[in-house]
Amino acid sequence: MKAQIVIIGSGNVGTHLARVLYSKGHNILQVFSRTLSKAEELAKKTEAEAIDDLSKIISSAELYIIAVHDDAIKTVSDQLNIKGLVTHTSGSVSTKVLDKHKRYGSFYPLQTFRKEKKSDWKKIPFCLDANKKKDLDFLEKVARSINDNVYFINSENRKKLHLSAVIVNNFVNHLIGVAKNLCDENDVPFEVLIPLLNETVKKATKNNPFDVQTGPAIREDKDTIKNHLQLLDEQLYRDLYKMISRSIAQTNFGRETKI
Repeated sequence: MKAQIVIIGSGNVGTHLARVLYSKGHNILQVFSRTLSKAEELAKKTEAEAIDDLSKIISSAELYIIAVHDDAIKTVSDQLNIKGLVTHTSGSVSTKVLDKHKRYGSFYPLQTFRKEKKSDWKKIPFCLDANKKKDLDFLEKVARSINDNVYFINSENRKKLHLSAVIVNNFVNHLIGVAKNLCDENDVPFEVLIPLLNETVKKATKNNPFDVQTGPAIREDKDTIKNHLQLLDEQLYRDLYKMISRSIAQTNFGRETKI
């Protein structure tokens, strides 16, 4: 099955989706970007037409994928005059923002993307939704042309999934950055922590994370916690340490702990 697709947006998500869909034999008819040079760059790699004017989007495509910033999705959608299936790639925006169209849904690849970094599409989950069953079936076929890691998730549950994704990706990444800063500031090699980091992720994904929690907060080791807080120069980091330690203690003991 070769779908006729228009990609609206040439950022990280739009770029990766256009490339992988093209590599799987789908026809990328057009690539839109507000900056024509960016549209042209992606269009060259997918044998598509590059455009920077939404009014030039053709109406004959089967699938339109809006891959723009969340706050621009509705604005873009409202400017489209087409009959095909309109989708967006956001994890946190309801499909209702597309309800100007008779056929709409979401085509959400749950992964963090950067243009310059190649993605392993064999492992990336697709979270799909549509207001019509036949369109959901169509999106499933498109997604399964890439991999079989397909899930059907409505808008409300997708928002909660996106919240969880922010925690495991953005928040965890930030904490790793904080740890690296502490190492760099004190001439301690950060690479010493990498085996521990890898083991933490491995245990947390193979078990209930709460069941394998370790550290001073779950031991109620107040002396170690006090010493750690004294080592943190920035108030922001001290507050962060206290907040997470309190959350660990309350989750495991069901009560507030003074830290």
